[in-house]
Amino acid sequence: MAKRKKQSSKVQKKKGTKARTKAKKVSKAARGKAAAKRTVARAKPKRVPVKKRMKQPAPPVVETVAVEVFEQPVPGVMTATEVEEAELRKVS
Repeated sequence: MAKRKKQSSKVQKKKGTKARTKAKKVSKAARGKAAAKRTVARAKPKRVPVKKRMKQPAPPVVETVAVEVFEQPVPGVMTATEVEEAELRKVS
C-alpha cells in the first residue's frame, strides 16, 4: 500500500471548520418586517368572500272582499246592499 502524504498545518486548521456558518442575529424590528413580507406570498390564494344579495321586500298583499246582501224585510219589498272592502297586509 502507498503511504499517505502528511498534510500541511494550514489544511489541518481548515479541516475543523463547519460546512455552514451561523446565521446572523436579526433585530426585532427587522424580524417583524420579514414576517410581514413572508405572509404575502402563499402557495394557495385566500378565497374571496362572496357578497350576499339583499332580500327585496315583498310587496304588501291586497285582500279584497265583496259582499252582496239581498233582504226582504216586508213581502214585496227587496233591499240590496253591496259592500266592497280592500285590506293591505304586510307579508312576514
